[in-house]
Amino acid sequence: MNNVRDLNTSFKTMRTIALACIIGFVVLAVSAGYGFYKVTQDAGRRVYVVTNSGSAAALAVQENTHTPFEARNMIKGFMRTMFGHDQYTFKQNLDAALPLIEGAGGRRIFENFNRGQVLQNYQRYSARSVLDVDSIYLDMSARPYSGRVYTKQRIFIGDQQRQSLPMAARFNLIETDRSDENPYGLLITNFDYIAYNPPVSREEKEFLKQQEADRQRRLRDAAAGAGVAPSQGYSNEALPDEAVQPGR
Repeated sequence: MNNVRDLNTSFKTMRTIALACIIGFVVLAVSAGYGFYKVTQDAGRRVYVVTNSGSAAALAVQENTHTPFEARNMIKGFMRTMFGHDQYTFKQNLDAALPLIEGAGGRRIFENFNRGQVLQNYQRYSARSVLDVDSIYLDMSARPYSGRVYTKQRIFIGDQQRQSLPMAARFNLIETDRSDENPYGLLITNFDYIAYNPPVSREEKEFLKQQEADRQRRLRDAAAGAGVAPSQGYSNEALPDEAVQPGR
């Protein structure tokens, strides 16, 4: 009788040990499988960033993720191409910028260009505009994303630069499909101008003053060489801002 009882006890003990081993094996297999999945997934997303100091591994951002860096880069590119051009790059730059803004907003800016005869003034005055981005502020904590951009336009008439003209706007960003025309997967909406009146920097004042002094000197030298009385000649200040400032 004792032998039977001992046999039952041994059987139960062996069964418990066997079940524990099976459970442990299952847990180990699941853990190993998950770990392998994570390693292969991260390896598939790993890219190498090359810098001056060498290369470093990094994980690629998922395709549907938009970073502040990407959004700022988009806004900077949009502003520079939409509002910076000359008679030769006017159409090319607008073709690049318009896919980044929703239709109504893009048409409004383009109609302002037409009303101001921007292209015609570029041709008439041999003018061009260059846009410098001062700062970009983004709020990507909620959708749609929102932001503000502050810029200055430098207008050139021939080889002469006028005083820079400040321009700022607020906007929203919505997510859209990526494409060749819009690789960012973001679209600008509710684009609207806002007030921005920064003081003219000392460097710019000194540059414009020196530029005008050089211009007057060239006029005097030319007049002296031609044997005529000096005159003020052609002055950029005679042109209204609206004649050369795109799209306001």
